[in-house]
Amino acid sequence: MYCKTILCAIFVLCVPVTMSSDRPHIVLIMVDDLGWNDVSFHGSDQIPTPNIDALAYNGIILNQHYSQPLCTPSRSALVTGTYPIRIGLNGKPLIAAQPASLPAIKIMPEYFKDLGYTTHLIGKWHLGYERWNSTPTYRGFDSFFGFYNGFTSYYDYLSTWKLNNKSHSGFDLRKGIDPAWEFVGQYATDVFTDHGVKLIEKHDPNEPLFMLMSHLAVHAGNDGKLLEAPQETINKFKHISDSNRRTYAAMVSKLDDSVGTIVETLDKKGMLQNSIIVFVSDNGAPTIGIFQNWGSNYPLRGIKGTLFEGGVRTVAFVWSPLLVQSQRVSNELIHITDWLPTLYSAAGGDISALDPNIDGLDQWSSLVYDLSSPRTDMLININDVERTAALRFHNWKLVLGTPIDPSFDDHIGDSGKEVLFAVGYNTSAVYQCRAARSIEKVSFSITAAEDYSILRDQATLKCADHRGKANPCDLSGGDVCLYDILRDPCEENNLSKYFPNVVRSMKRALVEYKSGAVPLVNQNSDIEKADPKLFQYTWNPWLDCADATCRA
Repeated sequence: MYCKTILCAIFVLCVPVTMSSDRPHIVLIMVDDLGWNDVSFHGSDQIPTPNIDALAYNGIILNQHYSQPLCTPSRSALVTGTYPIRIGLNGKPLIAAQPASLPAIKIMPEYFKDLGYTTHLIGKWHLGYERWNSTPTYRGFDSFFGFYNGFTSYYDYLSTWKLNNKSHSGFDLRKGIDPAWEFVGQYATDVFTDHGVKLIEKHDPNEPLFMLMSHLAVHAGNDGKLLEAPQETINKFKHISDSNRRTYAAMVSKLDDSVGTIVETLDKKGMLQNSIIVFVSDNGAPTIGIFQNWGSNYPLRGIKGTLFEGGVRTVAFVWSPLLVQSQRVSNELIHITDWLPTLYSAAGGDISALDPNIDGLDQWSSLVYDLSSPRTDMLININDVERTAALRFHNWKLVLGTPIDPSFDDHIGDSGKEVLFAVGYNTSAVYQCRAARSIEKVSFSITAAEDYSILRDQATLKCADHRGKANPCDLSGGDVCLYDILRDPCEENNLSKYFPNVVRSMKRALVEYKSGAVPLVNQNSDIEKADPKLFQYTWNPWLDCADATCRA
């Protein structure tokens, strides 16, 4: 007991960081449209993700992490720490040529620059680009290499949109503010990873690094080639019967390779021992419907864009040697808005310096020491245009409104068992992957391969038989849905008629949240002025074109 006390005291002395050179390096990996069932640490053998699993098992698996139901809202929540209803971005994602963007408020990279960080964004922006001052290098990032719109294709970097009944296609890949034509023909996940590697290799390890790796993967691309991956990677998944799911699996596998490469590079640079790595998806997978990517949110109900768990309960974990209590599965509530105050606190920042109106909560001490989360409730979303809303309060979840397509709400994805031949979970591959070998060098202990099954079992959601619902809830028929999420994560048993007081209380909370909402941003496209053909067939800021800063 005495030794444990001394060891704990050493950790306590090591965790707080105040000097610039001692601040932890932060790598925040945001993936796009990844399904709950598409990482193997959640129980499926279909798509092995050894590097992702190794970090998750040796860090903290966040089994009750919530994002927003769609791309732009999640990204705005991440960088502002604020619910999107407060900045008008709680509706549909921003579309190409839309004259709207993230409001001119202080955001995550600007806060980290105040602490002496060098800040980089790689990959997806999707927070507006009508003017140059709406783009990443004008919003606190020292460098940007990526794309402005919600998606681009994986090899030719074209983003095609149907606007005003016409198809408009433009190149969407930039380095800084200049089009990066030289990368045409190279696979996006590899290109973004290679850029991240170069930034780390050039970085002075004595100065703190903040890198937001915002992957295109595994978002679908343009019509006609929704899914793209190298053929040699696709060939590794011959056990998957569906050809589209097979390509999707290859896209996830390339994402896993990227994670391994970034971790290995941090290790070689001598930065890993003082790093925090966060991995999170922006929402669930669109298993059907628009931008279908054949991901799987199984066993969760719903898809991207819905307020059910499959749309908003997302794959997430955090790894760092600074975590005293790691190698565990956390079932504490955590929301995407929490990452701004949490990482700012981890960096030694005084959270009183943050905007006092943010909705995010500092979870750093809770994560480090395995304490109860300071969060007991969260707004999932309110959308007045679609007349939908959802809220979590302790174990309860309330869902209201009429779905755009009821089949989206009720959809349950691929279980991961639909294979041509059996494949087992390869614990040796996890234990021997690049991420595992790298973190073993800097960790006081590493999870033994024989313990993987324990953590994996704890991270795997178990639900009742989906062939029948105990108390079904029909939103399209005007029902109010109330679920005890801890006991019913698959949202099969509607308890609203049994707990009317809970329903009333949660409805009052929604009304209070709504009182602080601002109108949704304008959804009309300005394609006549923003047409890519006016800018050498690139998607480009267009409202600055009266002066010399407008370029293609």
